[in-house]
Amino acid sequence: MKCFRVLMAISWVLIMALTIHVVSAHGLNWPVVFIGDLFEFNWRSQFYVDFSVLLLILFLWINWREASTMKGLVCGLLSVFMGGMFAFAYLVYESYVAKGNVKAFLLGAHYRNE
Repeated sequence: MKCFRVLMAISWVLIMALTIHVVSAHGLNWPVVFIGDLFEFNWRSQFYVDFSVLLLILFLWINWREASTMKGLVCGLLSVFMGGMFAFAYLVYESYVAKGNVKAFLLGAHYRNE
């Protein structure tokens, strides 16, 4: 679990640094760029569709592990719209809540301590 936490922390720092650089250089115009690239039907489109499906799966998992509560809905939506900027921090936080127990971490509210 320690390696996972370190990887998530490094990933969070990298995505935040890249996001700050891109926003300062290009502004917050990501929806126009995303939709424009999506409908060009090239490799960038393929990547965006693949990534969007992964974000949807992440949303569904987070919402499920939080037992479809408001917290699950909000955290899931933040993961979709913010990507790793939110998801990496959420995963590290929840790994500490689960006290390193992988079953508790993956199952969330569905975990039963036997």
